[in-house]
Amino acid sequence: MKTVITLFLFLLFSNSISIKTEKIFIQSESPINGRLLIIEEDEHSVYAYVVREDRESIEFDGFLCSVTNPFDNNIDLEKYKESGYPPPLIEKYANEYSYVKNLKTEDVSIKWSENLAEISIKGVKYLKMDLANKISYSKSLKTDCPYGKQLTE
Repeated sequence: MKTVITLFLFLLFSNSISIKTEKIFIQSESPINGRLLIIEEDEHSVYAYVVREDRESIEFDGFLCSVTNPFDNNIDLEKYKESGYPPPLIEKYANEYSYVKNLKTEDVSIKWSENLAEISIKGVKYLKMDLANKISYSKSLKTDCPYGKQLTE
C-alpha cells in the first residue's frame, strides 16, 4: 500500500507529468471587418466558429483538431447524433495532423484578412475559414468529409 501511495504522489507532483485542466476558449474580432471568431475545445475536439454579423448565432464552423487520439477511440457516433454535440473525429478521416497532444491557448494564433480567417497551431496553418463562401478547410482532415473540407496547401 505504501508503494501505491508513493507512486501516486510522485505522479501527482512530478514535473514530467502534465495534466490538462483548462480547455481552449478564444474569442477574436477581426480588425478589418469586425467579424467574430470563437475557438472552443470540448471533450474530444477543437472547433472554430464564425459568428453571424448580428452576433446571435453561428454562421459556420470548422474542425481545428482533435485533443484525443482518433486512432485510439472507439466512439459510438449514434450517441453524439442524439446528443446534439459535435462528434469526435474518427480514424477514417484522421491524418498525422489531426491529434494535437497537450494543446494550449498560447499555441493557437489567428490571422485575419478581408474574407479569410487563418488559424495556426504552433506556427503551422491548420484551418482556413473562407468568410465569403462560408467554407472551412482543415489540415486535420485526411479527405473532404462530414467534418469539413481538407486543407491541401
